[in-house]
Amino acid sequence: MRKQVIAKITTIVVVMAVIALVIAKLYDIGTHRPSLVYRQLSPDMIQWINAFNQFDAENIIRGASVGPFDWDNKADIGQKLSAGKWAKEEDANIVVYYRKDRDAQGQIRARRVADCVENIILELPTYLGTYHYPADLNGRKLAIYLPDNDDEYQTLLRKLGDDGVVGSSKYGCSVIAIGPLGCQNKGIILHPQGFRDTNTDGDPEYIRVVRRELAYYTYMAGLDYNRDTRRFAWFVQGISEHFSLDGKLQPSFSPETIAMLERECRLDAEFPTKGRIHQLGGTSFIEFYETTYGRNALSQLIQSTYTMPVDSALSLTGDLESLRQQWIQSLSPSELCEQE
Repeated sequence: MRKQVIAKITTIVVVMAVIALVIAKLYDIGTHRPSLVYRQLSPDMIQWINAFNQFDAENIIRGASVGPFDWDNKADIGQKLSAGKWAKEEDANIVVYYRKDRDAQGQIRARRVADCVENIILELPTYLGTYHYPADLNGRKLAIYLPDNDDEYQTLLRKLGDDGVVGSSKYGCSVIAIGPLGCQNKGIILHPQGFRDTNTDGDPEYIRVVRRELAYYTYMAGLDYNRDTRRFAWFVQGISEHFSLDGKLQPSFSPETIAMLERECRLDAEFPTKGRIHQLGGTSFIEFYETTYGRNALSQLIQSTYTMPVDSALSLTGDLESLRQQWIQSLSPSELCEQE
């Protein structure tokens, strides 16, 4: 009898120990993977998330809506598309949904995109400090959609954006959702025109879109949404666009725009949206920062803003006004300036 009691007690202890180890493991995951957030977002953070859309037509943010059970790719819009018309290419990190066609061009394009994404993923840690793999995101793989025409592009965008949200980006867009469990990429949609048009280097435009959207999402997924820190659209857009350009063509400005930047842009506040100044100005500042201090310093700056305000992180470099003036003085007027 005594042996049976001891056996039962031993079993209970073992079970409790296993449970404790599981809880400890979950806690460890939660404390070391900032893409997962374990409490409700504050009203101020939700207001920032919702306000961000007015600055950003290329990355649509749904409100705080990610629940605990909708991370699996089984819930992707792509899984609900017609099996007779759509197919998918999938690897350990990515799932690409594409339109079937007779000559298999859709599949070839999907494989090309998947290879492109995998190569970019390898670059991101040297720039943003990390990339969020499926193991970091409750098993979710990055979903990418390749519509066949503009109507399909707009339809997918409305579905991913909960209807009523139509993107204005020419070559592509991403839709992300932010909620109590963190930041989830609902999908990157690449417009077919991005496979036909090329940039000044002769590369298809979709490559730049993929670089931009991956940088944007990786940064947003790395933020600590439990902290009510000041974050600016110009900084988020700037690091995304800068990464997408890959050290190539950078924005240039007319003398009038440079005067506007000097007059209205501060590093501790949001940039104006007129003429996409928040995007172009942010990109040029990030380029200035890397040119002046180096890629490692820029990476350290970006990573510090995951948990602290942008202006506080910049203050570690030096006086904000002095830094701003150095940036403005580095801008050279050009006849080949940005579209305003």
